[in-house]
Amino acid sequence: MSARRFLGLAGLVAVALLISAPGARADQLSGEDLAAAKAAADDPTLRAELGRFFTQMGGSSHEPSVSVIDESFPVYELSRDFVAGDGAVAGRLAYVAVPVAASDGQTATVWSVRGDDGAWRVGNIASGDRESALARRLPAGATLLHEPQVDAWYALRDGQVTLLDSGASGSATGASASLAEYQKTVSGRYGDMLASSPYAQEGKAGGYNAQVMPRGDGGPAPDAQDTGFVPLLIFGGLLLIGVAGFFLHSKRRVP
Repeated sequence: MSARRFLGLAGLVAVALLISAPGARADQLSGEDLAAAKAAADDPTLRAELGRFFTQMGGSSHEPSVSVIDESFPVYELSRDFVAGDGAVAGRLAYVAVPVAASDGQTATVWSVRGDDGAWRVGNIASGDRESALARRLPAGATLLHEPQVDAWYALRDGQVTLLDSGASGSATGASASLAEYQKTVSGRYGDMLASSPYAQEGKAGGYNAQVMPRGDGGPAPDAQDTGFVPLLIFGGLLLIGVAGFFLHSKRRVP
């Protein structure tokens, strides 16, 4: 193989690594993923638990029948790397919301989460159908993004965030901003609370990583998977380019 061709291949490897890094694109779920997430919520054992959940929430002695709706909605939550301005995507997959209905009119949402082994499991049962109601309002191709610190919900599409539910953000529902503008906003809100900030290191208010209690039984969704290996892969690809360049340069100088 020629040095020039080797250099070209090395460049392609590094570019591919950069493109495939988690910071370059949002977590994508396949149809199989969504089906598996829904199947975890439709487990017969869970149905009994849902019946008890509805009985407790409704304050009735009669346990209603339960129906798991044939829908599933990925929910993304604000990424701390995005807040830090590290070039990451705005949201990381938190859970897949599966709506559930009771015969007495109550609704709930099952949070299906993917474990380290790739299997989908139930992480929480939350009262109401907020996620599905918001997801049905998303324009085609948009992602449902949650900013849990202020309980605000956004439609994320084409480099823009549009507020679906303002929560305690102080912004008007329907307001839109570019991702660059949104990053500045959340950096101003949480930048001094990140794990590496002096604010967090001093233990004030727990920093950005302080647990936000969700609706329902209080079980938090898991953190996104660790992606610390990606910079090492990228560095390896760039190092490969450097070696190839040196080899090509040396070859040209040989008489």
